[in-house]
Amino acid sequence: MMIETRETARKSLLIHAVLVLAIPLISLVSALPIYASSGTEGAAFLDIPVGAGPAAMGSAYTSLANDAYAATYNPGGLGFLESTQFSGQHLSYIDSIHYEYLSFALPLPRSTSCTSPADCPGSAIGASVQYLGSGNIDGMDKDGNAIGSFSSYYASYNLAYGRAFGEKLSLGATGKLINAKIDDVSASAYALDLGGMYRLQNNLMAAVSVTNMGSKLKCLNEGDSLPLAFHIGANYQPTPHWLITTEGVYRKTGLASFHLGGEWRPLALLAIRAGYRTDTLKELSALAGISAGLGLNVWGQELSYAWLPYGDLGNTHYVSLVMKFGEAEKAKRNLIQYQHIKSHRTVNNPSAEEATPDYQQLMELLNDSDQHLAKQHGTDFGVNQ
Repeated sequence: MMIETRETARKSLLIHAVLVLAIPLISLVSALPIYASSGTEGAAFLDIPVGAGPAAMGSAYTSLANDAYAATYNPGGLGFLESTQFSGQHLSYIDSIHYEYLSFALPLPRSTSCTSPADCPGSAIGASVQYLGSGNIDGMDKDGNAIGSFSSYYASYNLAYGRAFGEKLSLGATGKLINAKIDDVSASAYALDLGGMYRLQNNLMAAVSVTNMGSKLKCLNEGDSLPLAFHIGANYQPTPHWLITTEGVYRKTGLASFHLGGEWRPLALLAIRAGYRTDTLKELSALAGISAGLGLNVWGQELSYAWLPYGDLGNTHYVSLVMKFGEAEKAKRNLIQYQHIKSHRTVNNPSAEEATPDYQQLMELLNDSDQHLAKQHGTDFGVNQ
């Protein structure tokens, strides 16, 4: 029986891994040929990834954005938000260009009459600001004479809402106000993002989003379309130490790209990340698609770094911070519950620990319903026990 159980677990692991890779790959193949993004659309800065964590994992974040990045990557993740979160980023981009980012996500109160989260699905609001600045640029006339300096910027102000429908599905939307200014000429546009997440299993999530549906970014009498794109992705966490995420991106222009990322957590406080994306390869070497980074976690607060090369154009360096309020108490509760489950199973069935992998126990702890735990293990696991 033990051998059959382990063989079944191995087959299930293989099926899940294939599914994670297949969801975006099947759709990507149907959209061939694959090209790199051309950058001819207006507000192309919206395609630059935000957050050192997402950037390090090849921007394959549509199925992971149930956090402070949801308002930018996928508002559908807000329904699965577990705590109030803030994030901030500084990016030293090519030459003097810099990219700043701020966001927050706030769960909305549930009804006091709810007996469990399953009876009252979660909802949340989020907001973010993306700002790409050029710094000072030396201006010249047609003869090459200096005529002083000027600056330019692009900015997007985003407001999002998401709601869960049961324990598996969450949907959301983001409204955007986009501004641009080059010297004394300005332009503006409006856009809408739609997104959704579906939890296939506790450790397997699929997601879709449509980004930048809206008006043209008009400068004087001419306007450029926004970078409208469709994203489909999935992530799989076979153990608490490993995470695999993939994503296909399909643009209105007919261009398509593929994103792949992974994360390894050898320790609870350390995350090592790497990724690859194809939409940065046009006229560059294959190495331009690589990304890598680190994350340091202390009671739910994460300081992250990411490195992205762009061939002869140079390298970019991300630094970002994500703050999660209430994560320390949640971690404390999960630790108490884990110790209680382990003790209970060892006393009542000494072989249970060997038959049930550690990752299954930890996945159970991610379920916030204490009633579910009490029913499964035959006792109550309160915070104060």
